[in-house]
Amino acid sequence: MKIMASLILAALASANPPEIHSLDEFSRVTRQGLVNAGMKRQTIDVDGNSVVYFAGGKGKRTIVLVHGVNDQAGTWAAVVPALKKDSRIIAIDLPGHGESQPAAGPLPMPLLIKALQTVIDKESADKPVVLVGNSMGGWVCMLYAADHASRVSRLVLEDASGMSWDIGHVPFFPKNREEAVKLLRLVHGPDAQIPDYLVEAVLKDASTMPQARVIQAGIMFALVDQRLHEITTPATLIWGRHDGLLPVAYAEALQKQLAGSTLHVIDSAAHIPHRQAPAEFTKLLREALP
Repeated sequence: MKIMASLILAALASANPPEIHSLDEFSRVTRQGLVNAGMKRQTIDVDGNSVVYFAGGKGKRTIVLVHGVNDQAGTWAAVVPALKKDSRIIAIDLPGHGESQPAAGPLPMPLLIKALQTVIDKESADKPVVLVGNSMGGWVCMLYAADHASRVSRLVLEDASGMSWDIGHVPFFPKNREEAVKLLRLVHGPDAQIPDYLVEAVLKDASTMPQARVIQAGIMFALVDQRLHEITTPATLIWGRHDGLLPVAYAEALQKQLAGSTLHVIDSAAHIPHRQAPAEFTKLLREALP
């Protein structure tokens, strides 16, 4: 079965410290991490929806960080302090994620792309940005770059989804604990210790998370397979060796279709390297910066 990688439970892959006991708590802690790093919470209207993002740092370069499905801006808390030393950093809550509206109903891909465009236009109207996208965030970034090449100086794709790929072995909507643990380890790594609250969250909430709302809106029309040749922005791919959702073979196939792109694999990471190996991810990202 062909299934697209917007179907990723990205928020459930974090290497959470023991004191974290729920996804809500993880969100609060990581978002406070952004604030502690000097990022300021901002809001902007996108088609009548309030979209939240965090902005901070100084420098000639602007880096825009785009999370995956079911995740939120706080996911970048571990890498923001190092990046903002010499760059302006923007971390967005995509519509329907984090604190961004809409709170219910379908989440069409054009709305996600428009939110990204609106934030970029407000925060960096006079110069192109570096776009960094994880999982579905990478998908959104590719579609934006295909239509707005002059607005992107570098595209960094971290375990980015968007191509058609056979991942029918993945229990995206698990029916029992065994399937839930399997899903979480595909995202976080085969030897990951999975907290009980994450398993419970998957079994309870998977069908109502943003993932289901993105699917409800329809995603077949948004596949990047037929648009990759339109992406002329220099691209760097950063991938986790143990990504069980989108394996390195997928990354290699994606790289071949992005002219001049490079691929770097992090041996200690799975689907979300910026959380699972933040130091190595930050190093590779900084090396890719224009």
